Amino acid sequence: MVEGVAPKLQVSTTQGRIGITKKDAVLHLKQQKADQQIQQPKADLQIRQRSGKLSIDQTKAWDNLKFQSGSEIVSEAAQLGRQDWLEGVARVSREGDELMRIENKGDPIASQAKRNAVWDFDYKPGGRPVNELVDISYQANPADIEVKRNDPIIDSTPRYPQLTYQKGNVDISLAQKPDVQIDWKV
Repeated sequence: MVEGVAPKLQVSTTQGRIGITKKDAVLHLKQQKADQQIQQPKADLQIRQRSGKLSIDQTKAWDNLKFQSGSEIVSEAAQLGRQDWLEGVARVSREGDELMRIENKGDPIASQAKRNAVWDFDYKPGGRPVNELVDISYQANPADIEVKRNDPIIDSTPRYPQLTYQKGNVDISLAQKPDVQIDWKV
């Protein structure tokens, strides 16, 4: 020992270290789609259509063409005959009056012969087209419609998820040992 120098205590330490090694857990998830079949039956549809009512009245058209029933022809002929008879009576009466006054100037026999020698008649065809004289009416009946809905047929098979799992771990070790050294230095 050296005189006059005091000994010194020297302490040196080494810290301890912990080593941590970890391995993560691994999770694999696989999900397949479900098997699904869907059928949609058609709806039941029933339609019933009742016949409509069609009325055709062509009486005016037949009258226009002078096609009439027997009773109408007889009635019209009787009316025309009566009218012609009355006109004939009036004409004969007029001609008789003319002959009665034969002493007045003129030649009533010649003028009557001349008038009666010509046959004069009027023909009047129908004034309107036949298609305008036909009365047509139609009355429709509504359709009866029945619809029955059919529900869909659904067949489904689920697929469960497929899981694989690897667990993780943690390893803890002493990477460096702690150490304390004490020494006297002079």
